[in-house]
Amino acid sequence: MFPFLLFGCATDASYYTLSGQKHTYHRIIYKHSACLDEGIMRVYDEFYRAINPFDSQSTISHVNRNEAVQLDPLFIEAFNRAMELAKQTDGAFDPTCAPLINRWGFGYEERPEAAQAESLEYLKTYVGYDKIELSHDVIVKQDPRVQLNFSAIGDGFACEVIARYLEGQGVRDYLVDIGGEMIASGKNPSGNDWSVGIVQPPKQLGGSPADTFSAILHLSGKAALATSGNYNNFRRVNGKLRGHTIDPWTGYPVETNVLSVTVIAPDCVTADAYATALLVSTEDRLDRLLHAAIDYYIIYLDAADNYRIRQSEGMKRYIR
Repeated sequence: MFPFLLFGCATDASYYTLSGQKHTYHRIIYKHSACLDEGIMRVYDEFYRAINPFDSQSTISHVNRNEAVQLDPLFIEAFNRAMELAKQTDGAFDPTCAPLINRWGFGYEERPEAAQAESLEYLKTYVGYDKIELSHDVIVKQDPRVQLNFSAIGDGFACEVIARYLEGQGVRDYLVDIGGEMIASGKNPSGNDWSVGIVQPPKQLGGSPADTFSAILHLSGKAALATSGNYNNFRRVNGKLRGHTIDPWTGYPVETNVLSVTVIAPDCVTADAYATALLVSTEDRLDRLLHAAIDYYIIYLDAADNYRIRQSEGMKRYIR
């Protein structure tokens, strides 16, 4: 599920908008005395050349194939953050789930056949963030079959890289939206806080989202936001719709009454990882994760199939 942007018409000619579809959709709005589009796309491409598993020549692809490669700084930064967040979430976010993601047909290796329980048990033997580490800028694997996929934090990390570039150019008023993960800073073109609508997700996979918003968030100062949900990315396996979010403990696509999770965190990588972690977590794990330094807005279905909301006290200050 992706939030929708809400703001009035631009009144300041120094605001620029860069939008399009590349690795995913992107929309970057910023206030500056000159157009920075070329520089934005340069850092965007540099980042994805490091961590895009769908690019056979990316750094992460070389690592997954156990090929000799010099690790670039962006890959090292992404790896370190991924490992840190995997530990923080007790493995609910796990960047080594690549074999499971591939097996269900959502990864960089197309696997159209249905996943069988036996093969999943086999794949799970080399899934686990504790099976890989970085030592002196070299990847060390306990098992050569361990593979990485940073997609669960990729869009959030791309937001951080672009925001870092914009701030380095002196930009203070901007919004970076990549695949629905966002960083908002300063004011929008109307001089107001950036406003983000959280759409009401469908109750079932394959459904269409409602035309209404479950909530509208008003982001003042600087805020990083990410949303996870399954209804935008799913496939049919043996006649059953399966969402793209994989439970790292069972190896199966997660089955949950949680429809979407929106997280506001100190940075967009943390927001992205926790949005995924909360979506896959069982009730007991969920309660442990909700003590983290994040704000959250969870849309779920109760036993009577009615929409329900669970949110942090801190999230309420963004809803007015």
